[in-house]
Amino acid sequence: MNRIYFILTLITIPFICSAQVKEQFSFQGAYKNKSAQGMAIHKNTAFLLNNGGLCRVFDLKKKKLISEFNLASADEKNHVNCAAFGPYHKKGNKKYPTIYISECSGKNRCFVESINNEGSELIQTLEIQTNGHEQESANWFIDKKKKCIYTISLPYKNDKTKESTAANNYLITKLPLPPLDSTEVIFTEKDIIEQFEISFSNLLQGGVIHKNCLYLPVGLHDYNGSEKRTDKERAVIVVNLTQKRIEKKIYIGDIVLNEPEDVDFYKGKLLLYCGQSGGLYNIPLK
Repeated sequence: MNRIYFILTLITIPFICSAQVKEQFSFQGAYKNKSAQGMAIHKNTAFLLNNGGLCRVFDLKKKKLISEFNLASADEKNHVNCAAFGPYHKKGNKKYPTIYISECSGKNRCFVESINNEGSELIQTLEIQTNGHEQESANWFIDKKKKCIYTISLPYKNDKTKESTAANNYLITKLPLPPLDSTEVIFTEKDIIEQFEISFSNLLQGGVIHKNCLYLPVGLHDYNGSEKRTDKERAVIVVNLTQKRIEKKIYIGDIVLNEPEDVDFYKGKLLLYCGQSGGLYNIPLK
């Protein structure tokens, strides 16, 4: 596939709004000395991930935790920074589609697992080998309707091979979503469908794709010394994937004091998974 490369030179966010945020579901974020990280929702079930691959299963209808286990990809080096359900089901698992887990460390791979309320099975590993900056992709986002993957790279600021005028330029890469018939998929440069850059100063967390937009929770929790960090501001950045630009930035810093970790949609609402004391928060989009 041909590479189409877009560069956004605008550093300012086009539109910034403030949201009144209310906690919808209550539970600890940090759990068993492991920090909260990725989260994915399927129907009435939320899968809450903690660093290293600990998974808690939360019934959103009954508002209670129903089980916990270690993912098949569990490892101290697996940061499980982002999670998303895809469009495919492993044969024999009709209840849940496969879940895509962003390693966000080491080789920055994506682990594809068949999951249920008792455990998971690793069925596929995705990796980028291009010698380009897309190899540093921290998160993998699944577009279920279009059956493709978007990844977002770590900032360019420490990359001496790239010249960038912005302190935090992130590269977004679009790839095809492979079927489940291979246990290992390695993407090369020819697999790249398109790329573009966005710029923001906040600390990158997780994200989800919904109706041609990528929703990125960003920022840090309040702690002694955090006021000195320029990437602290808590927000949800909305990226229009069709127009390849940041559409708006929803400021949540005055309401949510915990660290934003990951987001997913539930009954049309965007729910934010938080670290530290935890919880799921409804983020108004208008």
